[in-house]
This record gives sequence, C-alpha cells and structure tokens, in this order.
Amino acid sequence: MYRRYSQVNQPSVSMGQVRRNRIKNILILLLVAALAAVTWVAVPAVRSRGAARALYIQRMQNEIATSVRLATSLSRNAGANSAAILAQIRSNIYAIGIINEISIGQEGSGGRLLPEERMTSIQSSIDNYLAFLTTGMDTGEYQTNLQNSLNDLQVEISALE
Repeated sequence: MYRRYSQVNQPSVSMGQVRRNRIKNILILLLVAALAAVTWVAVPAVRSRGAARALYIQRMQNEIATSVRLATSLSRNAGANSAAILAQIRSNIYAIGIINEISIGQEGSGGRLLPEERMTSIQSSIDNYLAFLTTGMDTGEYQTNLQNSLNDLQVEISALE
C-alpha cells in the first residue's frame, strides 16, 4: 500500500505524545485568553484611579481657593461676621481633609495627598483666631497666621498636579 506523504517524512509519533501536544496547545491558548481578559479589565481600572486622583486634587484646589478668598474678606469686614466666615473656612478645610482620607482609603497610604499635620495646624489657627475674636481682643496676628497657612496650603495643593 501507499503511505501518505506526511507519514513518510515524519518519524512515528505515539498517540500519547499527540494528546499531550494537544493539551499543551489548549492550555497555552487558555493562558493567552486569560491574560487578554485581565489586561482588558485592568487597563480601565488604572485609568480611573488616575482620573479619581485628578478629581480629588481639583476639588481640593476649589476648597482652598474659597478658603483663601474668605480669609481675605476677614480683614475687610472688621469682625461683623467673622465667626461665620471662620466657620465656612473650617468647613472647607474639613472637606479637604475628607478628600484626603477618601484618597487614602482608595489607594492605601500611598494615596495620601496632604499630611494630616497640615490640616490639624490650620484647624488650630482657626480655633485660636476664633478664641481671640470672641473675647474682643486684637486678632491681627491670628488673621495673618491663618492667611499665611492657607496660602501655604494652596501652594502645596497646586504642587500635587
């Protein structure tokens, strides 16, 4: 009988070897498909984290800009509603702290945008200012300290980009 061309040139391969080659090829194909699926899922997740960080920084910039504007208005109104303005500044600083905590919660300790000490320091400046404001004492030094702290924080937040 005549032999097929492929059988003439190739040495005889056992059926066990053919099955092993098929299984190996199927496993390689499955691994490639799994790698493609993981890549398809991971790339958008990485992009969304970058977008979330940019959104956090933008929101922090808005909050600190509002705080700086309000602190500047403190000197113009000479105490007429300074307590209310200080409360608004405090809420903006609190919002910045919350945004920082959300970033930490999402990305771990590497997600920290600002050191906690900065927030605590500014809150202390606000407390000192308010204490002297309620006693009717001169608040010029405390207003200057608060304004400088807010300006420094604004520079620090702008550098995050």
